[in-house]
Amino acid sequence: MDAQLTFATAEPLAGTRPTEQDLRAFVMDGVDVTADGARCEGTYRGASVTEVDGLLLQASYACPQGARDITVTLYYLSALRPGHREVARIVGPPGSNASVEGVLTGDRRSLSLHLPGPAPLQARTRLGRRVLALTAAFTALMAGLFLWRWRATRRRR
Repeated sequence: MDAQLTFATAEPLAGTRPTEQDLRAFVMDGVDVTADGARCEGTYRGASVTEVDGLLLQASYACPQGARDITVTLYYLSALRPGHREVARIVGPPGSNASVEGVLTGDRRSLSLHLPGPAPLQARTRLGRRVLALTAAFTALMAGLFLWRWRATRRRR
């Protein structure tokens, strides 16, 4: 799972000139990602300046495949002035169309996304039986048409 944190350049470290070590510590200590309750190991990927005087911090988190509940906690919000707000968004894997967005504060630091799981076995079995029945009906129809055509051709001779 990839993460991007975008700030006004002075925002994350209260106007100080951050070093690469400061930014790494900010991301690794200030952001936590869990999948189904288990912590996802984070890796700091670097920082860059955006076109509109912004600071972009990038990280990735090793979460297990197939996780259903992803939670992001922004611990750094507790260190910012009261009333400070951040917009956070979690986007699910491609094809899932799952996402959640919220405004987080020092009092509400977490955002969670519930991902839909695979269809229950009973529903998949029912679908499989329907496909099998439809295939059998189509095969019987084609066999009947072939037999009818074959008999009609034999009678003409």
